Amino acid sequence: MSANGSGQLSADVITTDGSMQFRVTDGLGFYQRSETHCIEADNGQGTRFYLYLPKAIQSGSFSLGLTEGSPMVIHATGHSEAELYPGTLELTVGGDAQFAGQFSGMDANGLQVSNGSFRLENEVGA
Repeated sequence: MSANGSGQLSADVITTDGSMQFRVTDGLGFYQRSETHCIEADNGQGTRFYLYLPKAIQSGSFSLGLTEGSPMVIHATGHSEAELYPGTLELTVGGDAQFAGQFSGMDANGLQVSNGSFRLENEVGA
């Protein structure tokens, strides 16, 4: 079950055809699974980003990877989903937003994602 939350997510995706700007400024999807916070952004043009954050995660710097319990960022286009690996995530938990941060990396399809940033406001309900 996804709740609609106030927030934004943006990133630049470098493709063989140039750079594509991904921008969602009018809300994010947010839901919780047993061990994970899930944030989703859909630009309405066939491209999405999903952030999976372990429930017990704290503010800090993280390497994105394929290890269990690590944060993940997924870049999805059409019917393809590709995890950013290798990549980095700078995350702030709490404060004036529920979650905020920056991310970058190479997705599993070889596309470079840079200047990723997101902010999920506190008023999100479950």
